[in-house]
This record gives sequence, structure tokens and C-alpha cells, in this order.
Amino acid sequence: MNILICDDINEDALRLKTIIDSLRPNTRIEIFNTGADVLEFINTGKMPCACFLDIIMPEMDGISLALRLREKGYKGHIIFLTTSKDYALESYKVKAFSYLLKPPVENEVANILEELETALKTVDTAGLFIKTKSMSKFLLYKEISYVEVIGHKVYYRLTNDDEIEESARFTDIVSKLQADKRFVQCHRSFLVNMDNVYKIHGNNVVMKSGNEFPGKNIPITRSYADFYDRYVEYILDMGA
Repeated sequence: MNILICDDINEDALRLKTIIDSLRPNTRIEIFNTGADVLEFINTGKMPCACFLDIIMPEMDGISLALRLREKGYKGHIIFLTTSKDYALESYKVKAFSYLLKPPVENEVANILEELETALKTVDTAGLFIKTKSMSKFLLYKEISYVEVIGHKVYYRLTNDDEIEESARFTDIVSKLQADKRFVQCHRSFLVNMDNVYKIHGNNVVMKSGNEFPGKNIPITRSYADFYDRYVEYILDMGA
């Protein structure tokens, strides 16, 4: 797991890190003492699977920080560090995973880590960080139906029929997405999420629209003639 801890009291953050290290030695842990530093870190595109946020902090409290993280598209788990559970209503707004009372004790941290591991096994949180003129956002792979390049713009066509435009090199995006086996290129201008393929008809990939009905027809060109075989292989692997 990759975990982020934000606590304005560094000794408290180090205490929690020490406990996590003893329970899960291979966990990568980042420590920050202000919400601003956390947001700067997230803006680099790094997305931890869980954030432990102290609720009571100067300048930006944990609840406000969690809201900012959600606005940026963070879909990971948030655990609040607190001396009281009087923040239930506020935490509901950011879909908090759990609370951890301060000072943390080993058995309570162990329980939360076990719950996190169980949750992570059943939730697909893979994605990439994108930047547009108006926002920075973490986009889940499962939200992407296909990606298209037009000129110098990359368009992420989403499963809910929305789209996001980004100024980026298409080759860079292809490289990032094809690291995940669900993405395959069928045309020099298109990269599709095979989870969102409705059917292959002749030399065209028919995508789902709104996760249900036939939508965009994308051509399969000769240079990517292995697309059909890769799609069949992917479907067989998913059913294994």
C-alpha cells in the first residue's frame, strides 16, 4: 500500500508511521505537516491508496483538505485522525473510510489496515492524473471508454458520455494507458478500453454508450490488425 499521513504535529505523524511500519514493513508512507503540502504532492499525479488526515490543523483542517482532495478527483480512502468522533456529519460529505483516535494504538491501526486491504482487493482505483486549462483531476481507468487524438488535443471519452480535453502528446498517453492491459490501440488516433467494447463488427470496434447501448464506431486499421486477437485474449483472461 501507498499511504499518506498529514498531521501538523510531526511527532504524532511519526508515531503513526512507526506503527504502520511495524505492521506492514513494505508500505510506502509519505508524511506532510500541512494541507497545502499534501495538495502540492497530489498535483504531481501521485495518488496514495489511503490518506490519514488529522482533523484539527491550522490554516487548513482535515475536513477541508479532504474536500479539496475529492474535488481533485481523489478516489482513495480517507481516515481521519482525531481526539473525538464529533465530526460524523462533515466526514460523510467526503465519504470517509474510518476514524483513528489519537494517540493511535497498534491494535486499532492493525484493524484499519486489514479493512483497507480488504477494500482495495474489491475496488478498482487505477487511473492517471490529467491537467486541463480549468482543472487538475485524477481519472479512473474504468471511467474512460476510449481516447482520441485530434490535432494536438487528446480527448478522453468517458463511459458516462462526457469528455475531457487535455493538451498532451498522444504517444505519452498511449504509453501510460497501455501499461494497463485493458487499453489497446486499434487506430493511430484511437485507444480503447476493452471493458467498454460492445462488439467488433467487421473492421470496426463498436463501443458502449452510457455503459449499455451501442455507441461510437471506431475503425480497426491494418497496422493494428492484431486488435481482434488481443481483445479475445483479454476476454478469455477476464473469464478465467
